[in-house]
Amino acid sequence: MVALRGVLGIDEAGRGALLGPLVVAGVLAPEGVDLEVLGACDSKVVPREKRKEILHRIAQEVLSVKVWVFTAAEVDDNSLTELELRAMAALIAELKPYRAIIDSPVNPRAIPSFAEELRRRAGDTGVELVIRPKADRDYPIVGAASLAAKVIRDGYVLVLRKRYGYFGWGYPGEKATRDFVRRWWVREGKLPPICRSRWATVGELIDPVLTLGKSQGTGA
Repeated sequence: MVALRGVLGIDEAGRGALLGPLVVAGVLAPEGVDLEVLGACDSKVVPREKRKEILHRIAQEVLSVKVWVFTAAEVDDNSLTELELRAMAALIAELKPYRAIIDSPVNPRAIPSFAEELRRRAGDTGVELVIRPKADRDYPIVGAASLAAKVIRDGYVLVLRKRYGYFGWGYPGEKATRDFVRRWWVREGKLPPICRSRWATVGELIDPVLTLGKSQGTGA
């Protein structure tokens, strides 16, 4: 077990999505491995078609890559912070790194209380926690986790699109996503099972269809 202790990077993909899963990924690497030279960086700056290739290279050099996947229904039933705490604590407890570097899912003022709760849930592992905004940009190990989370989530989205039809990548800013939800609501009279129904965007999308007792065009 001692030989496996290393640095753990943790990040997520799909936190702001309307459709599809939330994925939390952890990448455990021995200190000294140059992940940056392998291409590890914030996945948002890597073209989608290149992410899998880079992740494959990284996976050959690290100790472990693990993910937690939460469905839209699970996101509806829990807060995002709760789900991320659950996944991150499990990753730390299982992989037992001496340091975990995390792209912060909370605002800077909430980091101390988040870290305290995360350490409590992970158990007495003695882990050093580094929780920073933009950690996926500043730490290659977190960039590697960012890539893993994105690649896995993209894979789930491709499977869901085969089953439910094309909806883009599931983010509310995408026209394909918004059109898909509207069409489904008109056709089925309910939201698609892959939709996070508590998202404010849902009301914005279906309100013009139902009016929900308001005058159309009011924006209220």
